[in-house]
Parts: sequence; C-alpha cells; structure tokens
Amino acid sequence: MSLETAARFNTGRRRRTQLALSSIGLALLITACGDSSSESDGAAEAPITSTTVTEVPDLAAPATSAAPTTAIPVPTTATPTTTAAPTTTTKAPPLAIEDDVVTIDWSALGAEPFYSPASGGGDPFFHIHTAPETDGFFLSLEMYTTGYGQEWTGETGTFDISCDDASSSTGICPYFDVDGPGPDPVKGSDFMTTGSLTIIQLDGDGYEIVVHELTFSDGTTFDEFTIRG
Repeated sequence: MSLETAARFNTGRRRRTQLALSSIGLALLITACGDSSSESDGAAEAPITSTTVTEVPDLAAPATSAAPTTAIPVPTTATPTTTAAPTTTTKAPPLAIEDDVVTIDWSALGAEPFYSPASGGGDPFFHIHTAPETDGFFLSLEMYTTGYGQEWTGETGTFDISCDDASSSTGICPYFDVDGPGPDPVKGSDFMTTGSLTIIQLDGDGYEIVVHELTFSDGTTFDEFTIRG
C-alpha cells in the first residue's frame, strides 16, 4: 500500500472512529436525558397520598380514680352502766303492839277495809273490817241497829261500845284477832269489850268513825284512831 493510500485509510479510519464515538456520545446523552426525564416525570406523576396520622397510644398508665376509702367500723363497746341497787325500804307493818297497847297505821293497810252498810233482814247491821290475808290482823266492827241492842239504832253521834246485853247495850260489837288467820284466839267474842266512839258518817255512801277508847276483857287497848271509807 502506498503511503498516500495508507494516509487516506488512516484518515478515514479516524473519521469513522470519531463518528462512532460521536454516535456513542450522543446515544449516551440521549439515554441520560431520557432517564432524567423519566425520573422527573415519575416524580411528578407519583400520586400524592394523604398521610394518615396514627395516634401513638399514650403509654402512660391511665389515671385511675382513687378507690373510695371504706372506713372499717370499729365496734364501740359501751361501758356498762352500773345501776345502783334500788334502796329497799322495809315497810313498817300497819299494826304495832307495845305493852298491850295497839296502834294502827291505817295508811299502811294492804287493802281497803271491807264495808257493808245495813240493809234488810230482821236485824240489819253495818259491818267494817280489815283484810287479814293482806294486813295480817283482823279488826271488825259489827254495829246492829234494831235487833240486838236498843241504845243505838244507826244514828250519828257519840256512843258507848257495848255488846254484852241484847236490850241495854248499844249493839256495837268489836272483834280483834292479832294474827288474822293464825292460831291466836279472837278477842271480843266474850262480849265484854268497852269504850266509846263518835260516828260522823255511817250510811250507804260510806263511813267515818273516830274510836276514842277500845278495851278488850284481857286488857288489850287501842290508841285512838279514825277509820273512813
């Protein structure tokens, strides 16, 4: 090959190489631009998604309401009150006897004396007596009005106590039993009792009698007393 031919051949070879390099460079440039455009388009076309805000749970322990305070009942033990023992007063008996003298506290009787006004019959009489089952003694006045004894017929006033004679006595007959239903004998059953009394009231509504003197045949006497009911 001649030098001229070789020079032409090398020159053409260089041109082809430059052309090839130019083509390669252009291709790379186009490719680079395409990729950049794609990336730009992709970035522009990427859908905008709404961001869902997820609440982050509060990891702090939830506030709890304070548990109600339950007061533990403490049993109250009351100190027992010591009640003073009631004072027992021994009630004095209604009847007292000292040296054969009888005293009667009529306010201390256990029961109201029995009273029966005179009514009907051949010899009506007033009858007053204590209750031996509660009082512990028996004192009785039988006061005849028309049959036995002529000196008193039921009127008020002051009269002797006499029961020894059906005609001359007043027919006011007392009886006394010191122990009531006990074994002691009844005084006055010998009809030898003496004394006096004043009748203030003696009728169907009630009685009030003041006994001034009352003496039985054995010497038992009574202090003056008043009975009413």
